[in-house]
Amino acid sequence: MQANLLGGPLPYLYRDEIRHYLRAYFNAFASAYYPDIGMCNEHSLPELGYPAGDHFKSSDEAQSTYWLRLMFVHERQGDLYLGQALPRYWLAHGQSASIERAASHYGLISLRMTSRAAGGEIKANAVLGEFPVRPENVYLRIRHPEGKPMQSATVNGKPHAQLDPIKEWVILPGSTTGPVEVVARY
Repeated sequence: MQANLLGGPLPYLYRDEIRHYLRAYFNAFASAYYPDIGMCNEHSLPELGYPAGDHFKSSDEAQSTYWLRLMFVHERQGDLYLGQALPRYWLAHGQSASIERAASHYGLISLRMTSRAAGGEIKANAVLGEFPVRPENVYLRIRHPEGKPMQSATVNGKPHAQLDPIKEWVILPGSTTGPVEVVARY
């Protein structure tokens, strides 16, 4: 009844079930968001579009914003995940998706993915913080809009072998800081 109150999408993210995470996130957001006034309501009752609860429900709005952030930046069990749950259609040819200066356990992080999928590549530019605590690994997921498997990748112009094409990860060492450019080829 309060779609953004409980952490419904989170178990899917923890299990890396991205389709289900995105479904849970967007269903919750769509049920409570009112674009004409830019707010989320508390209860979408008695039916969608006719709320009976409080307006400007900041706790629910904060939860939804947090889940959106987790699509881009997610810290878990000593590792940093970037782009873990970005919707595929956000990376259709000619599109880009980004987050800037997201606060994390590992400093401020920016990420921009730019798609040239029709030409067989998607580029990710990240700026990784320089925090005293470093992650064990940085997992950068680049999801091709059509689900095509990654063939190769370069990191800052050099071939990079630490890939998991099935899970769509480019794996970087946790010591990586500063600007990083990753180009995935399909």
